[in-house]
Amino acid sequence: MLLQELMDERFIIMDLAGRTKDKAIEELAEIFVKNNTIEDKDEFVTLVKKREEIESTGIGEGIAIPHARSNSVKELRVAFGRSKKGVDFKALDRRPVYLIFMIAAPTELRKPYLQAVAKVARFLKSKVLKEAIIKASSPEEVMDLVRDFDGVIPEAFRVKIKEGRVIYKK
Repeated sequence: MLLQELMDERFIIMDLAGRTKDKAIEELAEIFVKNNTIEDKDEFVTLVKKREEIESTGIGEGIAIPHARSNSVKELRVAFGRSKKGVDFKALDRRPVYLIFMIAAPTELRKPYLQAVAKVARFLKSKVLKEAIIKASSPEEVMDLVRDFDGVIPEAFRVKIKEGRVIYKK
Protein backbone atom coordinates (compact mmCIF):
# COMPACT_ATOMS: atom_id res chain seq x y z
CA MET A 1 0.00 0.00 0.00
CA LEU A 2 1.36 3.39 -0.97
CA LEU A 3 0.35 6.49 0.95
CA GLN A 4 -0.10 8.34 -2.35
CA GLU A 5 -2.86 5.85 -3.25
CA LEU A 6 -4.85 6.98 -0.22
CA MET A 7 -4.63 10.74 -0.64
CA ASP A 8 -4.20 13.48 -3.21
CA GLU A 9 -4.31 17.27 -3.38
CA ARG A 10 -8.10 17.33 -2.88
CA PHE A 11 -7.64 15.85 0.60
CA ILE A 12 -5.20 18.51 1.85
CA ILE A 13 -5.87 21.70 3.83
CA MET A 14 -2.77 23.86 4.09
CA ASP A 15 -4.13 26.11 6.85
CA LEU A 16 -6.76 24.62 9.12
CA ALA A 17 -9.12 27.22 10.57
CA GLY A 18 -10.13 25.14 13.60
CA ARG A 19 -8.08 25.68 16.78
CA THR A 20 -9.74 22.95 18.86
CA LYS A 21 -9.69 19.20 18.42
CA ASP A 22 -13.43 19.09 17.61
CA LYS A 23 -13.22 21.90 15.04
CA ALA A 24 -10.20 20.32 13.32
CA ILE A 25 -11.94 16.93 13.19
CA GLU A 26 -15.06 18.52 11.68
CA GLU A 27 -13.02 20.47 9.14
CA LEU A 28 -11.08 17.41 7.96
CA ALA A 29 -14.21 15.25 7.87
CA GLU A 30 -15.76 17.82 5.55
CA ILE A 31 -13.01 17.06 3.01
CA PHE A 32 -14.19 13.46 2.92
CA VAL A 33 -17.76 14.63 2.33
CA LYS A 34 -16.75 17.02 -0.47
CA ASN A 35 -14.78 14.25 -2.18
CA ASN A 36 -17.57 11.67 -1.90
CA THR A 37 -15.65 9.45 0.54
CA ILE A 38 -18.17 9.44 3.37
CA GLU A 39 -21.95 9.54 3.22
CA ASP A 40 -22.76 10.45 6.83
CA LYS A 41 -20.38 13.05 8.26
CA ASP A 42 -22.07 13.10 11.67
CA GLU A 43 -21.70 9.34 12.13
CA PHE A 44 -18.05 9.43 11.09
CA VAL A 45 -17.22 12.42 13.30
CA THR A 46 -18.96 10.75 16.26
CA LEU A 47 -16.81 7.64 15.78
CA VAL A 48 -13.61 9.69 15.54
CA LYS A 49 -14.53 11.56 18.72
CA LYS A 50 -15.33 8.30 20.52
CA ARG A 51 -11.86 7.07 19.58
CA GLU A 52 -10.42 10.31 20.95
CA GLU A 53 -12.21 9.74 24.28
CA ILE A 54 -10.28 6.49 24.72
CA GLU A 55 -6.95 8.23 24.21
CA SER A 56 -5.92 11.23 22.18
CA THR A 57 -4.47 10.47 18.77
CA GLY A 58 -2.31 13.54 19.33
CA ILE A 59 0.82 11.40 19.59
CA GLY A 60 3.20 14.23 20.45
CA GLU A 61 5.76 16.33 18.62
CA GLY A 62 3.01 18.36 16.94
CA ILE A 63 1.31 15.35 15.29
CA ALA A 64 -2.18 13.85 15.45
CA ILE A 65 -3.60 10.88 13.53
CA PRO A 66 -7.35 10.78 14.21
CA HIS A 67 -9.02 7.79 12.60
CA ALA A 68 -12.17 5.69 12.45
CA ARG A 69 -13.89 2.92 10.53
CA SER A 70 -17.53 3.49 9.61
CA ASN A 71 -20.28 2.01 7.47
CA SER A 72 -20.68 5.47 5.92
CA VAL A 73 -17.12 5.41 4.50
CA LYS A 74 -16.96 4.25 0.88
CA GLU A 75 -13.21 3.74 0.56
CA LEU A 76 -10.02 3.98 2.60
CA ARG A 77 -8.71 7.54 2.43
CA VAL A 78 -6.30 9.87 4.22
CA ALA A 79 -6.80 13.61 4.61
CA PHE A 80 -4.13 16.03 5.80
CA GLY A 81 -4.50 19.36 7.54
CA ARG A 82 -1.76 21.69 8.69
CA SER A 83 -2.35 24.30 11.37
CA LYS A 84 -0.01 27.26 11.40
CA LYS A 85 -1.22 28.38 14.83
CA GLY A 86 -1.56 24.96 16.42
CA VAL A 87 -4.55 22.96 17.59
CA ASP A 88 -5.24 22.00 21.20
CA PHE A 89 -5.62 18.28 20.49
CA LYS A 90 -5.09 17.18 24.09
CA ALA A 91 -1.91 15.55 22.80
CA LEU A 92 0.04 13.10 24.92
CA ASP A 93 2.86 15.65 25.35
CA ARG A 94 0.31 18.43 26.06
CA ARG A 95 1.73 20.57 23.27
CA PRO A 96 -0.19 21.98 20.27
CA VAL A 97 -0.62 19.90 17.14
CA TYR A 98 0.36 21.30 13.74
CA LEU A 99 0.12 18.26 11.45
CA ILE A 100 -3.07 16.20 11.37
CA PHE A 101 -3.55 13.15 9.18
CA MET A 102 -7.13 11.83 9.40
CA ILE A 103 -7.86 8.30 8.23
CA ALA A 104 -11.32 7.11 7.16
CA ALA A 105 -12.04 3.48 6.34
CA PRO A 106 -15.04 1.27 5.68
CA THR A 107 -15.89 -0.93 8.66
CA GLU A 108 -14.87 -4.16 6.91
CA LEU A 109 -11.32 -2.96 6.09
CA ARG A 110 -9.52 -3.79 9.34
CA LYS A 111 -6.03 -4.79 8.16
CA PRO A 112 -5.62 -2.16 5.39
CA TYR A 113 -6.93 0.45 7.84
CA LEU A 114 -4.31 -0.50 10.43
CA GLN A 115 -1.64 -0.55 7.73
CA ALA A 116 -2.66 2.99 6.75
CA VAL A 117 -2.32 4.16 10.36
CA ALA A 118 1.12 2.54 10.54
CA LYS A 119 2.17 4.03 7.18
CA VAL A 120 1.21 7.57 8.26
CA ALA A 121 3.01 7.10 11.60
CA ARG A 122 6.13 5.93 9.75
CA PHE A 123 5.94 8.92 7.38
CA LEU A 124 5.83 11.28 10.36
CA LYS A 125 8.76 9.62 12.13
CA SER A 126 11.11 11.23 9.62
CA LYS A 127 12.24 14.61 10.98
CA VAL A 128 13.26 15.65 7.47
CA LEU A 129 9.81 14.91 6.02
CA LYS A 130 8.08 16.48 9.01
CA GLU A 131 10.07 19.70 8.63
CA ALA A 132 9.49 19.72 4.87
CA ILE A 133 5.73 19.29 5.24
CA ILE A 134 5.65 22.17 7.74
CA LYS A 135 7.45 24.37 5.18
CA ALA A 136 5.42 23.19 2.15
CA SER A 137 3.53 25.97 0.41
CA SER A 138 0.96 23.95 -1.54
CA PRO A 139 -0.92 20.66 -1.63
CA GLU A 140 1.22 19.69 -4.62
CA GLU A 141 4.39 20.06 -2.52
CA VAL A 142 2.85 17.89 0.21
CA MET A 143 2.05 15.20 -2.35
CA ASP A 144 5.59 15.41 -3.73
CA LEU A 145 6.82 14.60 -0.21
CA VAL A 146 4.37 11.70 0.05
CA ARG A 147 5.57 10.34 -3.30
CA ASP A 148 9.21 10.70 -2.20
CA PHE A 149 8.41 8.74 0.97
CA ASP A 150 6.61 6.04 -1.03
CA GLY A 151 9.67 5.74 -3.26
CA VAL A 152 11.87 5.04 -0.26
CA ILE A 153 9.41 3.00 1.84
CA PRO A 154 7.07 1.35 -0.69
CA GLU A 155 6.34 -1.87 1.16
CA ALA A 156 3.39 -2.56 3.40
CA PHE A 157 3.94 -2.76 7.11
CA ARG A 158 3.16 -5.75 9.24
CA VAL A 159 0.76 -4.51 11.86
CA LYS A 160 0.31 -5.68 15.43
CA ILE A 161 -1.96 -4.35 18.14
CA LYS A 162 -0.66 -3.94 21.68
CA GLU A 163 -2.88 -2.52 24.40
CA GLY A 164 -5.18 -1.05 21.75
CA ARG A 165 -2.35 0.70 19.89
CA VAL A 166 -0.99 0.03 16.44
CA ILE A 167 2.57 -1.26 16.53
CA TYR A 168 4.26 -1.37 13.14
CA LYS A 169 7.23 -3.45 12.09
CA LYS A 170 9.25 -2.91 8.98
